[in-house]
Amino acid sequence: MYKKLSYFILFFITIFAINLSIGERSEVSYVTTQEDDLPIFDSHNATIGFLKINQTYKVKSEEQNYWKIRFGNGVGYVAKNHTSTTSKTEKTPKEYKSKNTIIVNENTIVYEKASPKAKQMAIINKNQRYPIVSNHYFNWYKVRVGDKVGYIRKDHTEKDNGIPVLMYHHLLADAENKKFRDVSAVTSVENFEAQMKWLYDNDYQSISLQELEQFLNKEINLPGKAVVITFDDGLKSNYIYGYPILKQYHFKATEFLITSRIHLDTTPDFKPDAIQTLSMAEVEAMQDVFDMQSHTHNLHSAENGKSHVVIKDEDEVKNDFLMSNNMIQSKYMAYPFGQYNRKTIEILKELDMKMAFTIKNGKVKIGDNPYKLKRLAVNYDHTLEEFVEMVEN
Repeated sequence: MYKKLSYFILFFITIFAINLSIGERSEVSYVTTQEDDLPIFDSHNATIGFLKINQTYKVKSEEQNYWKIRFGNGVGYVAKNHTSTTSKTEKTPKEYKSKNTIIVNENTIVYEKASPKAKQMAIINKNQRYPIVSNHYFNWYKVRVGDKVGYIRKDHTEKDNGIPVLMYHHLLADAENKKFRDVSAVTSVENFEAQMKWLYDNDYQSISLQELEQFLNKEINLPGKAVVITFDDGLKSNYIYGYPILKQYHFKATEFLITSRIHLDTTPDFKPDAIQTLSMAEVEAMQDVFDMQSHTHNLHSAENGKSHVVIKDEDEVKNDFLMSNNMIQSKYMAYPFGQYNRKTIEILKELDMKMAFTIKNGKVKIGDNPYKLKRLAVNYDHTLEEFVEMVEN
């Protein structure tokens, strides 16, 4: 009896040891660079850095003409025809994804040791949000390129203070704004155009909510000059004014729609003295610029200062979210009046919605709760200088 039990235990210990060994060791493909300053590209074919000659990197995956290696929290594409390959069995390095990011302000050399006299292994291009492994002494950060640890100088970088997520509502031209001059959520068309022009002139890139989600999940890197542009309520003025201005500057944006207020069969004429919502025809016409997401179906109301999202019973809230999702297939939400509670977040998770936005002031960083994300409200009385201060890192 005891002998059989001993064999049984020994069998499972052996199986466990084999599995552990398999987990630590695997066939890993590596590439070695055969020329100096070999470009690394991102998924948009923009150059994000360079690899030095005779450096060997672990391959994450491949495409027809490119190897993909880990570059920060994302991947970089390296042309196959300028590398040699090897396959060998060795211990796979631990996957590392940092939530501490810095912004690289100039093309920055990655050294093999924390010394400017050390061998150079790569270059990270300027305007990259790049994760650091840790601080290293006073003047250096430790980073990873591929499976290799290197060092960059701190004085070529700045602390990453987060992604600005801008929040707009209504847009009106100064000359036609007779009724809403003191309403903070009404931005003049003139100010909005000046703000978008400033972003364009200063090389900012508008990113989608999907890209923001991937960044928070440590799946991609983002540029240092990145901004998210959002509009709440699904107002007609966003189509009349916001859409052509955004298109002119090649920006993308998100419209958080109150789906019960969409005009399904008609498109009313624009009236600047009224608060009007979008028609379905306008929603469809905007989608080359705007991503449509949820601001609930019919819960954008409040009683005694409390949103219906937090005071209605759970089944009603869930059914409302489902109705909105069925109309626009949304993955993201902006809470009406910025209000939510534990129940709200549980429903969003149950419905497989990935992020939700408040009206709490601030920027978005890796490590933030994806269901409590902050935004920056752009109000009618913000000067361009104040807008710039709000957006800049």
